[in-house]
Amino acid sequence: MSTSSRFTNKLSHEKSPYLLQHQHNPIEWYPWGPEAFQKARELNRPIFLSVGYSTCHWCHVMEKESFENEEIAQYLNEHFISIKVDREERPDVDKLYMSFIQAMSGHGGWPMTVFLTPDLDPITGGTYFPPHDSTGTMGLPSVLRLVTENWNDRKTREAMGGQGKMITDALKKGSTYTHGDAPPLDPVITGAFKHKASNFDEKYGGFGSAPKFPKACDLEFLINHLCWTKVDSERELCRHMLEITLDAMDRGGIHDHIGKGFHRYSVDEEWHVPHFEKMLYDQSQLLGVYADAALVLGDKYKHVVEDIAQYMEECLSHPEGGFYAAEDADSLPTGESTEKKEGAFCVWEKSQVEELLKDQKIGDHDAAEVFCEYFDIEEDGNVCATKDPHGELQHQNVLRIRRPQDYYESKFGVTADVLSEGINRAKAILAETRSHRPRPHLDSKMVTAWQGLAITGLAKAAAALQRPAYVERAVKTVEFVKKYLIHQDGHLLRAAYRGEDGSVQNTANPVCAFSDDYAFLIQGLLDIYQVKTDLEFLKLADKLQREMDEKFWDTETESGYFIGSEQGDVK
Repeated sequence: MSTSSRFTNKLSHEKSPYLLQHQHNPIEWYPWGPEAFQKARELNRPIFLSVGYSTCHWCHVMEKESFENEEIAQYLNEHFISIKVDREERPDVDKLYMSFIQAMSGHGGWPMTVFLTPDLDPITGGTYFPPHDSTGTMGLPSVLRLVTENWNDRKTREAMGGQGKMITDALKKGSTYTHGDAPPLDPVITGAFKHKASNFDEKYGGFGSAPKFPKACDLEFLINHLCWTKVDSERELCRHMLEITLDAMDRGGIHDHIGKGFHRYSVDEEWHVPHFEKMLYDQSQLLGVYADAALVLGDKYKHVVEDIAQYMEECLSHPEGGFYAAEDADSLPTGESTEKKEGAFCVWEKSQVEELLKDQKIGDHDAAEVFCEYFDIEEDGNVCATKDPHGELQHQNVLRIRRPQDYYESKFGVTADVLSEGINRAKAILAETRSHRPRPHLDSKMVTAWQGLAITGLAKAAAALQRPAYVERAVKTVEFVKKYLIHQDGHLLRAAYRGEDGSVQNTANPVCAFSDDYAFLIQGLLDIYQVKTDLEFLKLADKLQREMDEKFWDTETESGYFIGSEQGDVK
């Protein structure tokens, strides 16, 4: 995120947007690979491994505080070999060392910081480290000095690497299962349903407490159970949990009512204040959920399907058919600003809304009055301090709809059509104004697994709404995958990248696909076949399934692996 070009490191030759964000840090970053490992062995230095992704808020914070700090950089350059990893590009590296961090500390997150031996055994680590010590927390400089002191002591050094290796070996052993007879399916499904029901938030929808994620898999499970169960009470409870949750998410601040699509998660139990980044995998899965809900629960969810599909096409779409990974949470409040803030692109002061809508009417009422009531817009902002611990949303409003539509129809004495048309006109005015704000950073990486999720979501949307355009868009993504994500030697790749000129590019040594890339793409091909019966989709799915079995299936244990034999640089 630094604008300085005084420094340029080895990340400048990479394609990952996250790695390129760090190419001008004063730290001598290496990408993950043999050059860095060899350098660490030659100099007998520990490795400083930093893992994150380009739309990660706290990754940006740690970069600004520590990785752009020249004193910290100098210490790292003198005592460590520093490696940067995009977790979305190398999920294998992320999974391995995140399991170590979680086993060691009981929690995880990003940015992830891990200290390794030159042989890649973990020593210690954590997540975000501040630039200075504070009560109960060591700052990054203190952690660096402590690791250096222990590394320079031969006895301590041997113990450090050995302890980390013991933990990772135990984790690897625990992740390998011997095949046994599968349990009967019905008790498993019933147990899962009871677990969801026991964790259901009756007031706000969703499951558990804050932070709340829009867990598409849980919602799909409930939709499927609603269709399959023969127990009337379970069917009614499924419908109840689904409608409360889907309605609350649709009306909440987690849904971008002006720009469309859904944010990553809500920091509160009400689905009000989101973490503002938008991920392709969330859009794709929620597209499928709301499409299935429109088929099973009724037409009231069709507008959400259209909303998500429009966001994906307008904001995450490459002209040749691929879908980009994500949009950032942080952006500059204005063109003159120098400091990014979380949510700046999406939030509003009441005075801004009133000025934009001052000449508009909804029925006999000023549009600003109706709009502010409808979306819970307050003079001092509608975000309380407990939901905004860093004070970035003071006096700002995150739009949400607190009551059912008929409440506003009654209050303002208008019909449903008049209210909807007036609100939509006002939203269009705000959207036009918002389009002139500085946009958040776009991660233009195109991940194979998420292309598969997008194909599935579009296929389901096409079936629910009978929209040929959604079928065509899904087919366009399939063609993109065939052209850019299947290597010339036939094997599937993890990702492709948008170049500065808009062209689709890849790295000199592209990363091979992981099992999730195969699984989600195969599922997408099967789903698009349901709405466009072209045998080519089935032929490609069959080919990929055979490759997946060959690369990831262990016939001895009758179990599968996430990492294939091509990823030989992960221990």
